[in-house]
Amino acid sequence: MLKRGFLTTVAAMSLMAAAAFPAQAEVTIMYPEWIASLVEPGIEAYKTETGDTVNAIKLPGQGYDQRIALDLSAGTAADVNVIDSFMVSELAAAGYLTPLNDMASAWDQYQYYLPGLLEVASYQGNVYALPTDTDVRMLWYDKSNFEKAGIAMPWEPKSWTDILDAAQKLKDAGVQYPFQLPAGIKQGEATTMQGVYMALLGADVPEGDRNRLLNRETNQWIGDSPALRRVFDLYHQVYVERELNPADLNYATDIGAAVRAALADDKLGILASGSWEDACLWDCNAPPSREERDALVGWTPWPGSGEPGTKTTTNISGGWAIGINAKAADAEASWKLVTSIFDEANFKAWTLANHRMAVRTDISESAEYTADPFLAEATALAADTTGRDTIPGYQTVSALIQQATSDLLDGASVDEVIQSYHDALVDEFGEEKVITYE
Repeated sequence: MLKRGFLTTVAAMSLMAAAAFPAQAEVTIMYPEWIASLVEPGIEAYKTETGDTVNAIKLPGQGYDQRIALDLSAGTAADVNVIDSFMVSELAAAGYLTPLNDMASAWDQYQYYLPGLLEVASYQGNVYALPTDTDVRMLWYDKSNFEKAGIAMPWEPKSWTDILDAAQKLKDAGVQYPFQLPAGIKQGEATTMQGVYMALLGADVPEGDRNRLLNRETNQWIGDSPALRRVFDLYHQVYVERELNPADLNYATDIGAAVRAALADDKLGILASGSWEDACLWDCNAPPSREERDALVGWTPWPGSGEPGTKTTTNISGGWAIGINAKAADAEASWKLVTSIFDEANFKAWTLANHRMAVRTDISESAEYTADPFLAEATALAADTTGRDTIPGYQTVSALIQQATSDLLDGASVDEVIQSYHDALVDEFGEEKVITYE
């Protein structure tokens, strides 16, 4: 009797406590460590306002994309997730993300997002994530090494031949890494975006999507084309035929750190990368001052190949985004956390501090943003940019492109690589979904 009465009393007290102190909601979020300075202040603001708890999972950037895809497919992902924008369409098509249109339309800051960037994070007319930033791509160069090699500055290459000639001069001057062109599987999407696609867009005439991976009118993947062959030949010249760059940086344990260390030590001549390097260069946690950066490095747009009818310069933009798991325990609480992260004061402070390209007009049109000379010039490049082929299947194609460059570095010929790439596309998507341009 004593035991039964005691248990009854405990149960009653527990019910009273639950009534007096409602259970706190918990929202989970996963993000790469490089974006912590945006996410973590938003988490604190959310906790202060709601009293809810947040389980924050911060991971290294290396392998983060694969972890997100694995967790979402396994049903073990966090409620809120930072996602590379190129993954959004496939994750949405698989039913892993929550459409945000209804919730976003009721948020007063949603009106400031640039429509084109929301489109990158959309699928079949629904927005599935909000972009954190965008970017443009360019060629960075070490001014001291250019001076040593006798290359005039500001450097303004007009063709790929100009780039290769500069790399040869850097090599002859003893620069260890004359032209770091991202290549191989370990570089992941950097190989596809900073390397292959930037060259591809200027490799051939743009008519009929001849210089892309996808014919966007027919949704067919391009298995062979003059543009692809020219790009693969560029890689072959850089890494094999003319040996204008050692391949080892593409296989480093931490590629970003290794590349930036090479730049800091004046071992690198030309780096194919993007606008985020202005905030990082040799140390993303403690970047040099504007005066130091401008004295030590310069940048120039990627030129077209120089073939008749090709573009003068090229650009492609991507960026990251934040979406909500379709299986989130509380979609409203998850959305509240998302808007806390993207609240104008927090979002603007992060964009400016990290020299990121803005995705909202309330930030991009602010006096503080336009006062930054690099952001002003880099943002102008976005006027003539494009996006990846963000339809289901792109991740597979991107992986095949990365494998193609890896095969080139291993000594395969351009013809062999083209044939392997074409056959892999057919195996994956079927012959009717793959085309060849003459």
